[in-house]
Amino acid sequence: MTAELEALLELNRHDAAIREQALKIEGLRSRRQTLVAAIEREQNEFLAKKRAFEELQRQSREKAREVDDLDAQIRADTEKLRTGLLSYKEMEALRTRVEHSRLRIDQLEDEAIALITQVEQQTPLIRKAEEDFLKWKAKIDQDIAQIDAEIAEHSQELKRLEEERAQRAAAVESKLLQRYEELRTRYEDPIVPVHKGICAGCNLRVSEITAERVRSEIVTCENCSRLLYVK
Repeated sequence: MTAELEALLELNRHDAAIREQALKIEGLRSRRQTLVAAIEREQNEFLAKKRAFEELQRQSREKAREVDDLDAQIRADTEKLRTGLLSYKEMEALRTRVEHSRLRIDQLEDEAIALITQVEQQTPLIRKAEEDFLKWKAKIDQDIAQIDAEIAEHSQELKRLEEERAQRAAAVESKLLQRYEELRTRYEDPIVPVHKGICAGCNLRVSEITAERVRSEIVTCENCSRLLYVK
């Protein structure tokens, strides 16, 4: 193997290592994004449950206040009936209001009790849901932190490889390097071996002339234009 071919193959191996690091980083970033989206999804779901529970609590408090207000009104009206100097018409109207209020307060108390019962039933459930979510989120946060550490490690290695690439490229003859760089924009494997007259890149047979020339020099596949060599 000539020094020229060895330099080119070394550059190709170096580029493969760079590509491998970049793919690892891309995969890790994709996984991180998936985990972040999962946290957001689960958090939104929990917050929706929490808001529904808080609304139930609000309704329960509001209903309790309504019962208290109506009870205070009944007591005040009853006191007026007992001690007030009212006309017959006013007394009848007040008695009617008290009767209606007593019927209404029975209904309100039933509604208030139903809401209190719902709140009592859901309180341990919402607490458990919050505990479960926070425990799960802590685990996912750890996974994300681990991914961030791996991304940093691979990024550092990628930077080192990219800095070294210029030195590798400088060892390749300029015209050959230019051709290699052009092919690299099209293929991940711009230089491939020939085995039994078959290009390892496109898996097509090369001409007999090409098969003969490749034994002594770097040539181009007439089918895919990749650079060829013999191992």
